Parts: sequence; C-alpha cells; structure tokens
Amino acid sequence: MRTAADILSPPEGRGSLVACRAADAAVQWLLGHCDEPAFLRSIAEAVQWLDDVKARNHMLQERVGLNSLADWRRDAQGRIVHREGRFFTIIGIRVSSPAREVASWSQPILNNAGTGIIGMLVKEEQGVASFLVQAKAEVGNRQAVQLAPTVQFTQENYADSPQLKKPFLFDEFSSPGVFPLIRESRQSEEGARFYREQQVHRILRLPERYELDLPPDFRWMTANELRYFLHCGEQVNSCCRSILACLL
Repeated sequence: MRTAADILSPPEGRGSLVACRAADAAVQWLLGHCDEPAFLRSIAEAVQWLDDVKARNHMLQERVGLNSLADWRRDAQGRIVHREGRFFTIIGIRVSSPAREVASWSQPILNNAGTGIIGMLVKEEQGVASFLVQAKAEVGNRQAVQLAPTVQFTQENYADSPQLKKPFLFDEFSSPGVFPLIRESRQSEEGARFYREQQVHRILRLPERYELDLPPDFRWMTANELRYFLHCGEQVNSCCRSILACLL
C-alpha cells in the first residue's frame, strides 16, 4: 500500500518535462487541499488501486499494414470498413474553407457507426458526492490504463453481436429507468478527426440503499480525489473529463 509520502515523491521512470510538471502540479494541489490524514489515505488507496489495475493490463502492440488486418478491408468506394459494418469507417473528404490556414485540403476522417453514450453514475453519502469511475485499458493510451467514466460505448456495436460482451451497466445507461437521470446533454467530438460525431452524456444517480456489486476495475471516487488525478496529467481520459465538465 502506498503511503502519503510515496504519493508526494516524484514519479520514477518518467523523465519528461511534461510528466514532471504534471506531477509537481498534483503535489502542489494536494499540499494546498489536504488538511486531514484521512484524505491522504484515500488518495494513497486510490493510487494503489490504479497501479494494481495497470499491473493486470499489459498490452503488446505491433504496427502492421492495413492490408494485413483480418477483420478490416477497403470497400468499392475506397473506405476502410469492418467486415460486419460495426465500430467505425475511415472515409475521405475534400474540404474548402477561406477562413483556414489553407484554402482547401483533403484528409481521411473517422465516421462512427452510431452515437456514443458517455455515462457517469453518482451517489451521495453524508452530504459527499462520489463518482463511479473505471480504470479502462485502451490500446491507444500512452499509459495503457486511464481513469474513465462509468460507461463509454456505442450501442450499435453490440446489436445482434453475441461475441461482444456488454459493458457493466450497459442496459441502465442505454435506457435510464432504474437510476434517476440527473443530467443529459449532447457534446460534439473533436471535429478534425471525427466526422460530425456526437456523444450523449448521461449522469445518473444511485438511489439510497441500493446495493451495487462493483467489478474490480471500478471504484467510487470523491470530487477531490478526481481533482488530484486531473492534476496528474494523463491519468484521466478525455471522456471522463468531458462528462465532468457537464457538472460545472
């Protein structure tokens, strides 16, 4: 188990200036906001939990040519598509805009199969709000595992697909009913890489005295615990940052 002193020590094996600055920012925030030993212990436990999940999730990657991907192909229109038509398509677009750095250009861009759902489950105990986050491993992360919202998925990917296991709380966030809806909004994705994509942001509340069995990669975190990780640089993924912004 990490101690408070371990957390306040500089990270080992991360010599980049960006990593050091992120660590310094986290330490300075922690020093300015933690007056109680209990809060330091909660941060230490959360950091240890995240380290444990990272230790369980090792990913070996190898860059290969697109033509060697078994489940992906180029169709008659030159798009890169999945063999079942799921997930996303890479399309090409031509753009003209007198307001940009160049008047026209062409580029590939991701076109998703449907509208994604980014969801956060919250609860309140003794006047303190907590957020259910997951430690999610994704192949494109610089550090394989990052803190993510309770759910992030595209419903269409799981339709009529027995091979894909639905994520935790998939049904509850697909059709809210069991958990009361606190807030919902549509947010656009980053437009230079995603074609006209939107994500539904859904924040649900866990009813009082509702017992929820959590998988090992899920954890309740308070707002102050999340603030600490937000100051640590790459520990919180963009979907989690996006839905937390809906609470501002």
